[in-house]
Amino acid sequence: MSELWLHDVGDDVSREEIQKGCAAATALIASRGLTVDQAYEAVMKRSNRESFDRKAAKAWDDAEDAALGAIFGDIDDWPDDAVLGLAADAR
Repeated sequence: MSELWLHDVGDDVSREEIQKGCAAATALIASRGLTVDQAYEAVMKRSNRESFDRKAAKAWDDAEDAALGAIFGDIDDWPDDAVLGLAADAR
C-alpha cells in the first residue's frame, strides 16, 4: 500500500505535522472503504480525462482537505500550492 505525503506546504511545516495531516487523510480514505492506491488511481485517471471511479476521486479530494485542515486549520490559511500526493514522489 502506498503512503501519502503533503507536497509544497512550505519550509516552516515540520515532518511530524505533515505526518499528522497524512494520517488524517489515510483515515478518511479508509473510512470510505477504499485504499490510498484506489483513491490515487481514480484522481490520476480524472486528471488524464479517463474514465474514473467518482467515489474514490471524491475520497481523495476530501482526504486532501482533511490533511491540510489537520495542519493549518481554516482554509484561508492553507498554502496555495500544497497538494496531497504519494510519499514516493517526495524523495
